[in-house]
Amino acid sequence: MNKHKLLILALLVSIAANLFLVGGITYRVLSFRDMPDARPLPPNVGWLVRDLSDARRDELAPVLRETGEQISPLRRDMFRAMRRVNQLMAADEYDSTALAEAFADLRSTSDRYQTLSHQQTVNILAQLTDEERMTAREFVQRRGPRDGRDREPRFRPDSDRPPPRPDL
Repeated sequence: MNKHKLLILALLVSIAANLFLVGGITYRVLSFRDMPDARPLPPNVGWLVRDLSDARRDELAPVLRETGEQISPLRRDMFRAMRRVNQLMAADEYDSTALAEAFADLRSTSDRYQTLSHQQTVNILAQLTDEERMTAREFVQRRGPRDGRDREPRFRPDSDRPPPRPDL
């Protein structure tokens, strides 16, 4: 293959990759605009109290510790079940029966984990005031990082950049 044909092939591959990425981003933006409240919940109940005052978080700390102790074993079981599924799918000898059983175990474990997580969320929300529940709801609806890690904010009052639009 000469240099000219190789260059054309590389250009076509690059265009295809860019179209794929732009299409994916466009789909994601358009599909989430229709469901602004359909954001997934974070993986643990700590998000419920993340934006509360230090004193209030201290009051709720025993409840959060207890929920963590209850859910940690189920979370470990769920990750073990996921690893088992991945191992069976990557195994040299494919065993459809074992894989089907592993998927069933994963579903069962995941259901137990979600059931407990949702019940814990309900219990903690019941202990919050109306204003605190509103703060938790705003956290779920917030765009951008929500995992508790400190990151550079998208908007700083002292910057020239306008604040983000709430409808995006």
